[in-house]
Amino acid sequence: MKNSNRHRLAATLILSLLWIASSGYGEEATKTLKGEVYYLEKPDLSLSKRFEWAQKEFESLRKGEYYLAGYSFESRKEVNIHGHCTKLTDSYRVKLREGEIVISRKGETGKHFSTDEGTEQVGILFLHKVSKKTPLIIDADVIDFDNTYEFKETPLFWLGSVNTDESVSYLEDLIKGGNHDLQQKVVFVCSLHNSPKVYDFLKGVALGNYSHKARKNAIFWLGSLKDKKSIDYLKDISKRVEITKLRKQVVFAFQMSDEKEAIEELIRIAKTDMNREVRKNAIFWLGQKASKECVKALKEVLEESEDVELKNNAVFAISQLPDDRAVPMLIDIAKTNKSPSVRKKAIFWLGQTGDKKALKFFEEILLKK
Repeated sequence: MKNSNRHRLAATLILSLLWIASSGYGEEATKTLKGEVYYLEKPDLSLSKRFEWAQKEFESLRKGEYYLAGYSFESRKEVNIHGHCTKLTDSYRVKLREGEIVISRKGETGKHFSTDEGTEQVGILFLHKVSKKTPLIIDADVIDFDNTYEFKETPLFWLGSVNTDESVSYLEDLIKGGNHDLQQKVVFVCSLHNSPKVYDFLKGVALGNYSHKARKNAIFWLGSLKDKKSIDYLKDISKRVEITKLRKQVVFAFQMSDEKEAIEELIRIAKTDMNREVRKNAIFWLGQKASKECVKALKEVLEESEDVELKNNAVFAISQLPDDRAVPMLIDIAKTNKSPSVRKKAIFWLGQTGDKKALKFFEEILLKK
């Protein structure tokens, strides 16, 4: 019986190799994925059927309780995740540690992530643990095809290239039953997909019954899309969530964009939001943006708000502007603002600048005394 299983697996692998030999991408995968890798690429099968195929092939191996299954999808960005291998000996090794995927090279496990304009194929690995013959996905990680990855300890069943919409649908189902760590990783992976379904996925997680970290991640990656649709979705999320940490994450997402609509929403929150912590956060990021509209909004907070703490936050935000803009504004605040506390804050931040105009202002004050 064991020989029969082995023969069946060998026949499957031969057929798979014959198929990928005719595919330019399959050829690339064989160069990138090394070691105990089994190619189960069959485009006419649905993704769920491919996962079932991987499970059956792993069962025929009768080897341990863990295995990896992975596929590639089209990313909306050119992605570099782990740096670049310069030599064949620099391959990244894919191992397991306490039920998690660990990708390391020469003992280094740090992950470097960067994106550039353009689209490309990116890979995702799913770690399965077989319990009572039912495989459970317990971890996921992303790989890019600029590097070489070795699989020596845990077998990988490679399922080929998958349509982005089908992949997003699969991730939507996966996140519902995943643990908190897995949820965060699924959110990140989904955000990379070059699919319009990503917007609804991220918004659904942000407003759904998931861990706070997963929801924060969803808001962040929605903000990273930086287009009108993502801004509209963020505005809706801002109205519907009540948790302060999540609302502050929405503020951060708005400030990631230079779109006029995003800046206008940031200003609106800074001036009118009912949550003081959220307003303070918006005021801080206005200071970091340093646009004309943002500076104007900070002035209006100082002039119109009755909340001294918010005024002080606005002073700090102004102090974060470039000196040629911050110093004249701080001097004016120190001279004219009605609140002693606000004037004191302005003087303090002027002292931190070391600017000649600030020094001259201090000299005038001291001489008057």
